[in-house]
Parts: sequence; structure tokens; C-alpha cells
Amino acid sequence: MLPHATPRATVALGCVSGVLLAVSAYLAGALPGGDPGPGLRLGGFGAVPGSFSLGLVCWLAGMAGWTAAWWRLGRAGDLITGRSARPDAAGMSGWPGAASWWNGSAWRLLAIGAAWAAPLLVAPPLGSRDAYAYACQGWLWRAGLDPYAMGVADGGCPWTAAVPELWWHTPTPYGPVAVLLTAAVTALGGLLGALAGLRLLTLAAVALLTLALPPVARACGVPAPAAYWLALLTPLTAVHALSALHNDALVAALTVTALALSLTTRRQDHDDLARTVAPLPGSGVSSPQFAQDRPRLGGAAAWWGAVGAGVVGAGAVGVKVTAVVVVPFVLILLGRRWWAGVVAGVAAFAGVSVVSGLGLGWVSALRGTGELVQWSSAPTAVGMAAGYVLRLVGQGEWVDAAVAVGRALGLVALAAVGVWGLVHAWRRRGDAGAVVRACGWVMAATALLGPVFYPWYALAPLAVLAAAETDPRRRRWLAVGAVVCAFLTLPNGLGVPVLTKAVGAFAVTVALIVAAVRSRPRATA
Repeated sequence: MLPHATPRATVALGCVSGVLLAVSAYLAGALPGGDPGPGLRLGGFGAVPGSFSLGLVCWLAGMAGWTAAWWRLGRAGDLITGRSARPDAAGMSGWPGAASWWNGSAWRLLAIGAAWAAPLLVAPPLGSRDAYAYACQGWLWRAGLDPYAMGVADGGCPWTAAVPELWWHTPTPYGPVAVLLTAAVTALGGLLGALAGLRLLTLAAVALLTLALPPVARACGVPAPAAYWLALLTPLTAVHALSALHNDALVAALTVTALALSLTTRRQDHDDLARTVAPLPGSGVSSPQFAQDRPRLGGAAAWWGAVGAGVVGAGAVGVKVTAVVVVPFVLILLGRRWWAGVVAGVAAFAGVSVVSGLGLGWVSALRGTGELVQWSSAPTAVGMAAGYVLRLVGQGEWVDAAVAVGRALGLVALAAVGVWGLVHAWRRRGDAGAVVRACGWVMAATALLGPVFYPWYALAPLAVLAAAETDPRRRRWLAVGAVVCAFLTLPNGLGVPVLTKAVGAFAVTVALIVAAVRSRPRATA
């Protein structure tokens, strides 16, 4: 558990780091007036103003300090391994409300995280300019235009100068729920008003995630403080959710909420089982802990939980289509009530599509998302490395084909992971933790094995695995991965993979080869 006397130096280091990141946002962040360091990509540090260089120093110091404070906090409370406390028995989770759910450790951890992140809430975005693209895409819809048919510059958005050039002529790849929400925040007036609305939306998503994590964690055997530490307090969440305002924070919240709601339906089933399979008199075997300690959830409430899980799951897909991989696992958790979730989800998604007037235009808009070639995607990195080798031997015309083959192999691997996850979850459908863990790893594979990977893509799978993964070694690797992802962008939104194409491609390829060799079973004499 998190100690009552958390080291003051650790808390202070996190607070100072938050201030440094906020200063970095004003000096070198994703400012609405444009990129403060436009010459960095081509001219290096000599081509940027001194204020940007100072902001970059603040960025590095703030990120390093936040990471150190976060890790020390995890070690102080034994939160890294997820063994900080014995979770509620039996793993049958209901929606939060019991006093045991909000223990002192969780409250202290949340208060510390809020203190660290507070400066970021009054600073410009860090690490990405996508928030301006969201605002413009919402503006297009409010102007009666179709954001799935044009880019923000094509539609005449007044804030186009603040938007990354990638989105000037590229339709939005996000679903109708995302479009409607961003359209709503643009009604607040002006670009700064839209940013304020997006920040409120992100804070609402974080609040929802805060509510949904503990019941899922309890069902999976993970203490709530450990789930909070890995899902909410990471530098990745600070930069790309609270600061950069990415839609993936909302996807994370809706996904975990759908899983939490689907778990409420299982309590009724397990209570029925507890009454049916009663212990034999004199056997010395007690009734299941969940039947003793938990009030029975009414049948009607369980059905409403299934409906809610379907609606919220559809909402996640309506924000970002990759959330569709969560749906089968939600249905497995719903058990015999799966059909209620399907009907509710389809009806909700159809209703949003009709209200938005956009139909399924977002499907065709997805084709433009794979045009970028960066080593942050593992399959793309392998293809890039092969392409560099081909270029060295005078076969440069095959470079694009090498990337295409690498991405195709990545999709094959993703399909294999998806099949494994579904089969594993179905075979162990009586174990809620096993189902949620399989869901989290399939989500992670969807992010990592796709043609393009940005660090904020890790937010949703990290949130699920923070609540579900019980293996200490895997939790450590998740924590390390979150830190690595947080450092993959500079404060102005320029990606490190853009600056280190060849080096990064070969580094990722070598790392994959080493991991594959080390994972092979060793022969025994």
C-alpha cells in the first residue's frame, strides 16, 4: 500500500517537474500561433530561437523529473509490481460505491497526481498539435461541411495555421462521436475556447477512468492504487492526455467503463451459482466470498448493466474505430446477456450516425492514416530497415515494397494475436481477469502492430492492462514502455522518429530480433 508518509522529496520533485513542463509548453510547446521551432527538423538546434532551446531544456528536465518521481512513488508503495494490497476477494466486481473501494492509499495517490498535473491544465498543449486539428474538424461539422470528405484547409477552418500540415488536406479518421464532441466544444467560441472545452472533455474522461478502474482491477486481482499508478500518473498520461488532449484518453475511459459495466452483470450469475452449489454441511468449505460479502445484484440491474456496456462500448468505437477489438471481450464477459449488449450497442451507434448526418464516411477516411512511414510502428521499422539495406546494395526501387511487406507481416501477426486472445478468453470465460487481460493485450497488439504508431495510441491498452495484468515482470515492462512512449515526441509536437529514421529503424529491428531469440525455449541436456 502507499505509505501514509509519502516521501516529501518525491512529491516535491513531481510538482517541480509539472511546473517545468508547463514552462516548456509556453516556450517550446504546441502553441496556437504556430510552431515555435520550425527550423529544428532541417537546421538543427542552431536554427531555433534561444527561447525554444530553453523550453526544450525544461521539457527534458521536467520529463526526467516526473519519471523519477513517478517511479520512486511506485517503489515506495510497491505499486510497480501490483502487489501493494490484497484485492477484494473472489474478484466479483460491482460498480463503485462501497467504502472499501475508496481507501486512503487511492485518495493520496490521486491527490499527488493532481498536484503534479495542475500546472499542465493552464498551459498550451505539449507533444502534439492534434488538438487544433480536432477543433477544426468540429468546426467543419458546425459549418455544415463533411469532415470525412475534406481536410481542415479545404473547408476553410479559420484555425488552419495552428493545425499540423498532415491534416490540412486529410479527412478526419475519428468516428462520429468524436466529431460531435469536438463540434460541441467549438461552440464555446474561438480557438482558445475550443481548447478549453477539449481540456474539460479530457478531464471528464480522466474522471470517468478514475471511477471505472477500481472495479475492473478488483475483478482481475489488482489493487486500485497499483492500477491508478500505471494508468493515470505516468508521464505518458500527463503529456498526451492531460496536456495534448488526445481522443485516446476518451477511448481509454469508455473502454474501461464498458468492461466495468460488463463485470456488474456477472455478479448476478455468480450469486445464482453460489446458491445452487452450496457447500456440503460439515465439509469445512465455506460459501464463496463474493456471496458472503456482496449484496446480490438484482436481475434487472444486471440487464441494465449489459445495455450500458453495449452503449459505452459503441461510444468507444464511435470515437476511434480500433476500439472495436474490445467488443468481443465485452460480449464474453456479458455471458448470457450478450445479445442485450449487441442490440444496445448497434442502436446507439446507429443513432449517433444518424444524428451526425455523416453515416459511415469515417470508414473511407481511414485509408489516409497509413501514409506516414515511421519506425515507431514495429512492422514499419522492420520494413524500413530492410529498405535501407536494399538501398545500400543498389536496389532502391524495392524500398516501398519492403515497407509494405513489413506492414503486411505485422497485420498477419496482429490477426494471430487477435485469434489467440479470443480463444484464450472464451476458454477461460469463467475467469474475468483472464478475459480482461486478453482484451488488454489484443488492444496493445492492435496499437503496436499497425502500420502507424503514435505514443498516445498506448493510452487505452495501458489503462486496461494497468487494471488487469497481475504478472510483476509484465507490469514492469508496461511501466518502462509507458516512459519510452512519453519521450517519443518533442514539446512542439515533432516526433523523435522523424529525426532518427535510420537509427530508429535498425534499433527497433535489432531489439525485435534479440527479443525473439531470448524468448525461444532453451534446449535441456
